[in-house]
Amino acid sequence: MLPGIAEGIDPNPFMLLEQQATAINRDASRIVIPMLRAPNLEKRWGKPKLLVGSKGSYALRYQNPQSSTEHMTIFGSPEKFKKAGSTPPPYTDVGHDEKKMTFNPMEVSQKWQSTRIAGEKVRFFISQGESGGEPLQYSTETLPLIAPDGRAASYRIRVSSDRSDITPLLQTARF
Repeated sequence: MLPGIAEGIDPNPFMLLEQQATAINRDASRIVIPMLRAPNLEKRWGKPKLLVGSKGSYALRYQNPQSSTEHMTIFGSPEKFKKAGSTPPPYTDVGHDEKKMTFNPMEVSQKWQSTRIAGEKVRFFISQGESGGEPLQYSTETLPLIAPDGRAASYRIRVSSDRSDITPLLQTARF
């Protein structure tokens, strides 16, 4: 299970969860782990939306005000998660042929991509193919990070963007 999902903060219905959230789900004082944030994105895109899970986990969602389909969500959890395997899972490409107006969905195998986040090498992959005007979605593997104060937690970052290179967005994350 991935951080976020384990605490009831699934990235897919984030907007629905955010609309249904009560004051307790927005109370940052309930977060029990160091917060991985993206201060440079906050300067460019504005304050992120925050959801707090039942076990002191959190999700921060940064939304590009110029593009409704570009966003980055950071999930943090006190839970420990197993490291991902040697290959990431495949994703489904809808196989849209605009000339024929047909769809031919197919699974696409992929290799890990990598970048550095908070000083650590991090692998990421395409977690969801393009569909219905939505761009590709990328996810990092779930990774343990140690904050400058020595506390450790598990983190995962999910990015939706039509940029050809999302590493600059991932690299904005830091303690």
